[in-house]
Amino acid sequence: MGPQTVTDAVAASPRARSALGLFLALAGALAALRVAGLIASPLDLHFDEAQYWYWSRSLELGYYSKPPLIAWTIWATTALFGNAEWAVRLAAPIAHALGGLALFLLGRRLYGATAGLWAGALWLTLPAVWLSSAIMSTDALVLPIWSLALYALWRLTESRGAGWAIALGLAIGIGSLAKYAMLYFPLCAALAALWSKPVRMALSPARIAIILAAALVVLGPHLAWNALNEFKTVQHTAENVNVGAGFALHPQELLEFLGSQAAVVGPVLFVALFIMLARALRGSNETDRFLIAFILPPLIIILMQALISRAHANWAAAAYPAALVWLAGRLVASRAGRTTLIAAMAMQVALGAMVFAVGVRPQIADAVGLSDAIKRARGWAETVAEIEAQARAAGADVIVVDHRALFFETAYYWRDRAGPRLRMWRIGETAQNHAEDVAPMREGDGRRALIAHMEMRYLPLMREDFQRFTPLGAFVQPLGGGEERRLAFSLGEGFAPAPRDAAFAQRRAAIENAR
Repeated sequence: MGPQTVTDAVAASPRARSALGLFLALAGALAALRVAGLIASPLDLHFDEAQYWYWSRSLELGYYSKPPLIAWTIWATTALFGNAEWAVRLAAPIAHALGGLALFLLGRRLYGATAGLWAGALWLTLPAVWLSSAIMSTDALVLPIWSLALYALWRLTESRGAGWAIALGLAIGIGSLAKYAMLYFPLCAALAALWSKPVRMALSPARIAIILAAALVVLGPHLAWNALNEFKTVQHTAENVNVGAGFALHPQELLEFLGSQAAVVGPVLFVALFIMLARALRGSNETDRFLIAFILPPLIIILMQALISRAHANWAAAAYPAALVWLAGRLVASRAGRTTLIAAMAMQVALGAMVFAVGVRPQIADAVGLSDAIKRARGWAETVAEIEAQARAAGADVIVVDHRALFFETAYYWRDRAGPRLRMWRIGETAQNHAEDVAPMREGDGRRALIAHMEMRYLPLMREDFQRFTPLGAFVQPLGGGEERRLAFSLGEGFAPAPRDAAFAQRRAAIENAR
């Protein structure tokens, strides 16, 4: 009986089937709870979510700042259930449940049924997954797909079958349509092949060709779209990580990033992970090296990014699917390890309960001083209602905004209303975001423009673009816990934009440098 046959027999055992049933019950219950929480939540869309929803109104092969899968997904859920906030977010908890299933299956094959159950449960209760299940983001799609790709690679290592090579290539392609961070996966796979003879034998030239072909079938149209659109999505990604910036070290950013990782996975697992990585330097087996190859590259790359520039907490998230399987597999083998797992799970459930409670009752955040964390998802419906009232009072035939967040939130909360067209004021000669790209204010767009100012500092520059400019007053939207959103309104007539020449650039720089 060969190794794969033994693994298949273990996976088919009564204990393994019982663990699968238990995991499916847990995953289903949490997914149902999270969907119910989405429906009950009074939180408005964050502007990123509103932007993705806006993209979903027109299905394309790519968008200004992200590949297209998130827009396609929102199109599907809103086509089925309407455009309510919960429907925009619906795919997030479902995708994470599928990601947990992939990690359960991987952990079961690598370390046994109990380890698989722990790996899947740890994923489902991870603090970052609690949060990511409540918002629609690219991470909610790419991380489950990454987990499926990880499982497919291990099955390919076991079987060396063309079917698993195709599955792996499709996962890499689809994951890349969710977020370009999926492109870490080939790097990690190359490291796994270097460290592990079974992986190296599985990734033969013929199977690599199959993987690449399957990935390109999925990803090729998006690459062609990028080529036809000046690689705008790739350029935005490079700008987002500050590629090309001057070299300097930022140890404070590095420390802040490390602290954020303790929040992403919970402090218990964070400490356990680094202790195990240190021990692994003194020796590890084939299975451990396979998983470590998918942990270290994302962590090291983003740690370096944080040191030389900046890094958001979620940028290293691709390291954690493999990390949780490894932690579960190694810790479940000892009494001290099981105690660590229980402590980690207890803390994660407590943190998750807090995240869930805040989503359903945001007043809890106000009571504990966390209003700042959710202020960007509050008060948008009321803000847009005020914009509508101002536009009608002014007799405006176009609404102009000066901030992309305000544009996409207005587009979403204006969706069922008839009235003035929505336009984005462009401060530069060329578009700097999707709103400026697809809906810039142009001459002839309207006689009377209601202007909603969110970037007050640019008001003098905007005044230069109109023949007549009349201030209309200010508006303050309370957001809870003492937080507020401030807008100013103006009436602009005769839109004739000033030349975006060197003098204009100098005036703009003076404003921005005065902050």
